[in-house]
Amino acid sequence: MKACLDTNIFIAVKNREKGYEHCEKILDAIDDGLLRGILSTIVIAEVLVGFYRNEEITEAKRFLNHVVCTYEIKDVNVEIANIASRLRTEGLKLPDAIVVATAKVAGASLVTKDEDICIKSKDIEVLVPEDFVSKYLEK
Repeated sequence: MKACLDTNIFIAVKNREKGYEHCEKILDAIDDGLLRGILSTIVIAEVLVGFYRNEEITEAKRFLNHVVCTYEIKDVNVEIANIASRLRTEGLKLPDAIVVATAKVAGASLVTKDEDICIKSKDIEVLVPEDFVSKYLEK
């Protein structure tokens, strides 16, 4: 099972936002090898901004080392750019469109807390963390 994660999954855990427990279960399942985690380079960049903005340099390095060792990282290639540009014309912001296109190209479910992505994404499975955990991790 492949799960492509949006930036807000990591941010929810870092900031202990409402419902972070579901996000944490997904991250733990990836760390334990129960799921194959997929990340767009745009997600890595967005998460690192928060660390650098707060001058959390050690945490930024730790995060980066962890995801590089644990996740399948997808660069923005021509295929992803082409799909993302079409999604952008349908109303998604470009970073969101890139994440959706990454999930589509990787053949992965997209896990996000962003309702706009859930509503506007077609042709791929998009689940909020609670629904993903319920469907794939609580059997």
